[in-house]
Amino acid sequence: MKYLLVLIVLIIAYNIWRKQRRLDDAAKRPGPRPRTPAITQEMVPCAHCGLMLPKGEALQSDARTYFCCAEHQRSGRK
Repeated sequence: MKYLLVLIVLIIAYNIWRKQRRLDDAAKRPGPRPRTPAITQEMVPCAHCGLMLPKGEALQSDARTYFCCAEHQRSGRK
């Protein structure tokens, strides 16, 4: 009976030690990397249909006129 009690105490102490060790390891791990902000582009409307699209994807006719596709660029402003 005395050995059973000693064995139970050792098992409990071992489990407490393991749990503490896991918590310490988790605290040492680096957290998630911070998200980098997405690169934003200015949105411009198509002069023909009004569709908003990123300036980098738009077809530019003159300084301030943008179109969403070549067909709208050929047909011009609405």
